[in-house]
Amino acid sequence: MSGIDGLRPPERDRESFHSSRLTGAISSSLSTLTDLFRDPTGHRSIKFPEKLFKVLDLKMQNVAMGKDPQYNDQYTRRVIAVFWGSLKAAEKPSSREPSTSSWRQIKENRKIEELILFFVTTATQALRKDPNLSGDAWKYELDAQISQFVLILRDCLRNTNHVPPEITSRLELYTARLAENARNPGGHGVAGRGTPSAASIPASAGAATGSSNPPPQSVDDMRLASVVGALFGKSKQELQSDVNLIKQICSEKSALNDLKTCLKNINADMPFPGRREDFESDEAFHRWRTQELAHLSQLMLAMIQLKPDLARFMPSDSSSHYSASQRPLSASMLTTMELGTNPAANITEADYIASDDEIEAGNKFVYIPPNPKKAYKRLVELCLERDLEAMAHLPEDQEVSLTILSHQHLELLNESALRWRISHSYRVTCFLDVIRYKYERDEVPIECVPEGLQMVDKAMHETPTELWSRFDMDYVSTVYGGLFNVFLGALYEALEDITKLKPEKIAPYVHVLETVRTSGLVERYKADIETRLNDLADRVRVQAVHQYTDKNYELMSNPDPNRALPLLHLTDHLEKQAKLLDRRFPKPILGTLDLVSLALESQIPLFLTDLGDMRVPLLEGSTRKPPEVPLADVFALYRRTKTLLSMHATFCPDSPLDYDLGGFFEPYVLQYLVNTDLQTAQWVHTVRSGDRLFEAEGEEGHSSSIVDLFSNLKSPIDFLSNLSWPDGYQEARFFTVLSKASSKLVEEYCRMVEDLFMDEMFPRQNKDDRQTKQYAFIEKARLTISGEKRADPFNFTSSSCVKLNNIEAARNLLDKLYARIDVDKLSGVLHEHAILPSDAHEKQRFLFTVKIVQAEGLVPLDLNTSSKPDTFATLSDEKGIRLAKTRTIYESLTPRWDEAFDISVEYSLWVMASVRDRAVIGKHDTVGRGYLFLDPKRFGDYLTHDLWLDLDTAGRILLRISMEGEKDDPQFFFGRAFRSLKRAESDMIRVIIDKVAPLLRQYINRAALTTLMKSTGAPYDYNKALAGVTGFYRSAIGADKADSLIPLPQQDKGRARTQALTDEEIESALAPLFDYLDSNLQTFNYHLSEATKGTVMAKIWKEMLTTIEDLLVPPLANAPSDMKALTDKEVDIVFKWLKFLNSYMYADGASPLTQEQLQNQKYRDLLSIRLYYDWHADELMEEAVRLMQQTLRAAPTVKKRAKTVYSQRNLGTIRDRKREKKQEAPGGNADMILRILRMRPNTTEFIAQQFDAYAQAHREQVNQPMHRSRGQRSRASIPEVPPVPPLQERL
Repeated sequence: MSGIDGLRPPERDRESFHSSRLTGAISSSLSTLTDLFRDPTGHRSIKFPEKLFKVLDLKMQNVAMGKDPQYNDQYTRRVIAVFWGSLKAAEKPSSREPSTSSWRQIKENRKIEELILFFVTTATQALRKDPNLSGDAWKYELDAQISQFVLILRDCLRNTNHVPPEITSRLELYTARLAENARNPGGHGVAGRGTPSAASIPASAGAATGSSNPPPQSVDDMRLASVVGALFGKSKQELQSDVNLIKQICSEKSALNDLKTCLKNINADMPFPGRREDFESDEAFHRWRTQELAHLSQLMLAMIQLKPDLARFMPSDSSSHYSASQRPLSASMLTTMELGTNPAANITEADYIASDDEIEAGNKFVYIPPNPKKAYKRLVELCLERDLEAMAHLPEDQEVSLTILSHQHLELLNESALRWRISHSYRVTCFLDVIRYKYERDEVPIECVPEGLQMVDKAMHETPTELWSRFDMDYVSTVYGGLFNVFLGALYEALEDITKLKPEKIAPYVHVLETVRTSGLVERYKADIETRLNDLADRVRVQAVHQYTDKNYELMSNPDPNRALPLLHLTDHLEKQAKLLDRRFPKPILGTLDLVSLALESQIPLFLTDLGDMRVPLLEGSTRKPPEVPLADVFALYRRTKTLLSMHATFCPDSPLDYDLGGFFEPYVLQYLVNTDLQTAQWVHTVRSGDRLFEAEGEEGHSSSIVDLFSNLKSPIDFLSNLSWPDGYQEARFFTVLSKASSKLVEEYCRMVEDLFMDEMFPRQNKDDRQTKQYAFIEKARLTISGEKRADPFNFTSSSCVKLNNIEAARNLLDKLYARIDVDKLSGVLHEHAILPSDAHEKQRFLFTVKIVQAEGLVPLDLNTSSKPDTFATLSDEKGIRLAKTRTIYESLTPRWDEAFDISVEYSLWVMASVRDRAVIGKHDTVGRGYLFLDPKRFGDYLTHDLWLDLDTAGRILLRISMEGEKDDPQFFFGRAFRSLKRAESDMIRVIIDKVAPLLRQYINRAALTTLMKSTGAPYDYNKALAGVTGFYRSAIGADKADSLIPLPQQDKGRARTQALTDEEIESALAPLFDYLDSNLQTFNYHLSEATKGTVMAKIWKEMLTTIEDLLVPPLANAPSDMKALTDKEVDIVFKWLKFLNSYMYADGASPLTQEQLQNQKYRDLLSIRLYYDWHADELMEEAVRLMQQTLRAAPTVKKRAKTVYSQRNLGTIRDRKREKKQEAPGGNADMILRILRMRPNTTEFIAQQFDAYAQAHREQVNQPMHRSRGQRSRASIPEVPPVPPLQERL
């Protein structure tokens, strides 16, 4: 023993290790431990329930603490306490006890034999250490404790659910063996205190297993008999009488004969207990047959071991109709075996235990009823009914088992199933069936059904259904089908009101239905199940319709002028209910019943129908003044309707709705946009009336007014964007309307800024009319006397700079607006859905751009031929309404305005171009008129055309005209807005240049050259100059003879300068100009933004170059000029002035202009004058011809289209346009040569020929592509000139 105790075998031999250790310890038990635990079936895969650990733990705790009176022996309590402590220590994860691995294996395998062996090991160690058990006494005590532990296990299994009958029968066998060993100690000891008595053996060992001992005469000793008597309502006397009546029939021999008959029926292929045709496959049948033979043999062996006298009822002869290989084991075999061996060990699959010859196959049984399954089902019903009656009298807080069955009834059912050969699959199915129809009668709670399903599921897990008998398979399918119908009906009733339906209410039904459905046992009822599920879906739909109808009636019954409110409440209700159902039931019930989808599928179409019925009332209510239906409510209704449609599309993909959401709500969006368009003027007025309209804020130098103005546009843009309109084309149309309103807003703002800017540039006098007239007369008289007009310096203010900065800021904000609404994408959508012209309902409008370039050949209106008018030009329509007006060009007979205006035309239009002379007092005089016919057919080539209009008096005016189709396109309207900003900026900068230009001409002119040149010739006669000034003064105020001349000092008399002028002296002539520029450019530098500052400085530099150019050469014309060429010295002075101006504008790199910008093409053309200025006339003419031919060859064959609003729709396209213009090849010096030739004699004919040749070449270039595109189409006839309309005076 010591050697064995010291071994530590591997895990796989642990069971044999325990057996070997106990072989010597249990000397009074069976001869070997293997005999005790040999499995007659040959299969040891059956596990006890996991719940047994918990029940056993509580049982051992009570025994160890002396709380269980049945097990109050001191040794029993001590051994159980040690065993319990070992289990607790082994359960700890950090335990290093040797028994830890054994305990883990027991918990994993759940074998009853391993648990008993673990107890034997622990008990052996505890009893051997007891000093009171000397010698072999501890061995006898060990036998007693093993018997006690087996009884404890049996009691615990009775308190545990889902115990396989094989475990119960095996434990009963162990109990019988240990009891037999106690009665037959085999000479090694006597039945001592630890040996169980006959009373401790269960009644089933005598009554049910057929013990050879005489059955007890009193029913008090027959526990199961008492349970049966109570079940059938028998009194103790009646039960005793019945027992006495049948005791001769119901004997141990009869029980053994029943087992024999079952064995013989199996061999004879009789219906009971089973045969091949009861199973689907040979595998299933052979498995059942092997297990059934083993179980029957086990029961017979237990009876023989308990009562060896029963072996004499088993003769030794064998039935002659069995072959030698299949000869069954006879009773003589059992009698010849020693008691210490296990006869079942000699039974193989070829050896069957047969009954005596007098036992025949058939249905003659004593203990087995004619229909065992029916009887068992009735017994289950009776047990359940009796236990339900008993539960009615229990306290409410007392917990009861979900199986309802009491321990006594469970034991009775187990014993009956064992003796009646009821399969485990039938037992669990029968219990579920009884629970099912009792649940239908409201006799058991719903929680019992999942318990029954769990029992069936466990049975199917242990033994697959394909190994069940056909009857059991059909039975369980029928029961599952019935359960499915029952709980579908319960679910149908629960769906009565889906608004109040909660998951916990239907969770038990769904759980049962899911369990039944996923089992695969109801596939045969698939068609019926689908029909029932469709009924459930229809019920949900009907309930949803009723719910919607009731809510709609409730909301519509309350009269309210705002017809949108009931619909809003209705959409809110539908959305909340759908979200509530989705939150409560995120997954479809039973995988197919989606409550949210069914509800939305039924309710949304009804709502859309009701919404369509309210189309006219909603539209009429929103257009009334004041509106009864606010647009805000309408758009809230749109958003909620869109949400409902989105939910319907998500939850009901198989039931799409064809509803035109955009078509229903489009009129309201258009109404909103109309209101927005009407507010643009109000927004501009609000900005203008602000206290801080043109106060610079921030580094950019613009005021907050422009930011506030574009903030007003942010609201409608956000509004349209947030609508997420379903129709992309309609959304593009909406943004087109908004773009048009934005363009209108920008144009209004530009007009406002220009008006305010002009008020600053040309301030009005605050005197009355008389003072104004008197002042004008005196000023004219003074200028007439002096013989010259000196320009008054105009000093610019910061407010003017802020206005310019506002225009630049507006361009940046408009560009951000362009990118924000993605105008290019919207235009692409519009082009994809473009309507053909034949299908268009509205006539197309055309946008003419008329640029008033210049006038020439004007004659003064005064008698004084030397006077020059202050001219401006206007455009008027046929009704005399002014369409455009230029700025005023002072004192010029060849004014150049270069101002463009847009005129929108639907049909042809006559336009009158007037040149007028601005009057200081009274009406402006008309210098001349010309007429222009704007016809879309004439300008259909979309090219730029230069038209000279002859004035009715003398002279002519040049107009540059282009046309483009006015389109409902956001790119078009953004282009107009950008062009309005650009023109406003150009006009304002041009006014600034007009204020600076007189100062430039005043200090850079031929008179200044003459003065500078005289200082180098004759001596400066100061007395003569002073005498002239004095004489002029006396002629004005009267002479005084008393006055005397002032003598001059000698050093000032007759001084003459013969040396050349220095650079300082030449530059000093420009000193007053530089002083003026210093003061104003400093204002520009501090108050203009960087971009605007660069533009203004570039324009001032261009004006400087133009002034220098006009000083050197006359303007380009086809007639000779009376202007004389400068001398070489004068030319040198002029170019030094140009150098000084260049250096001044560059300012050593501090200027916003770079040398590349300063030395532009015009600057280079000026430098070329120095080259050609001294050439002979013939040389100049030859060079002019060569350069013109070169220019014509380099000119493109197809003339470019005019600059359209599309090329100015954002800052990106504007920059691209500038880049292209910069990259174009610069023109030659032919024009400059012609201008020089105008100062040479005998060049009149050549200049005229050059002009005619250039005009002819230009016409051929224009007409060639026009003829290719138009074919032989005749030009549209021009109607007669309309009568001259009356002029409308506008100051």
